[in-house]
Amino acid sequence: MFDLGGTLLHYKAVGSTWEEMEKSGMRSDYRHLRQAGYQLPPEAEALDAAWEFLFQLWNTVDRREVKTLTVQYQIEELLRSRWGINAPSAHLIEDLSLSYIRTIQAIVSPLDGATSMLQILRSQGLKIGLISNTLWPEQYHRQDLERHGLITYLDHLIFSADAAAWKPHQQVFEMGLSALGLRPEEAVFVGDSLYFDVWGAQQVGLRGVWIEQDQRWLPDGIEVTPDAEIRRLPDLPGIIQTWQAELTR
Repeated sequence: MFDLGGTLLHYKAVGSTWEEMEKSGMRSDYRHLRQAGYQLPPEAEALDAAWEFLFQLWNTVDRREVKTLTVQYQIEELLRSRWGINAPSAHLIEDLSLSYIRTIQAIVSPLDGATSMLQILRSQGLKIGLISNTLWPEQYHRQDLERHGLITYLDHLIFSADAAAWKPHQQVFEMGLSALGLRPEEAVFVGDSLYFDVWGAQQVGLRGVWIEQDQRWLPDGIEVTPDAEIRRLPDLPGIIQTWQAELTR
């Protein structure tokens, strides 16, 4: 089973930062509002405030009520708490949510080797699933996977905003296992987050493979040792083959 953003697809331009990605989406919304006549803080100040809000939201996502974790909630709270729009209409929130999503979708690209790696795993007869922590509705991530030719290799997809279940919590991994008909000891989770992906999966009994990042972010008090670390997706099938051989001995 795979994570999505940073694992199969880049949701930020290669070489750019998460902050730059989020600000591109928020810039689109800011300009939409200005054109509609809303009074807002200066653009640079507004985008800095938006990034501060989103960074805090994502860094506490595992401690929030899952019913609030949607892009509509994100936009509404941003407007109220940082941009001074106290009673945004449902129609406005939907328009801004779509504008934000579409702006980011325009820069989505697959990680190097994602397609060939999935082809190899499929040729080995493996079941392949996906569990993504996301505020977006499923339909938009499906569009991304279809556009880049990856969805055909995935047997089951779970998107947290629709499933109301989030990594690293046990429930969402159990949902993935059940959908694929697997026991924990038969499954591997692959992702770019030591905490949400690797630590979360290991708590349920899955092996966890970490796609190495420059920073090893973990909450205070959490320690994790991945079962394997890779730099490139094409390195994964060899590791899986070794573990398969161990299971059949």
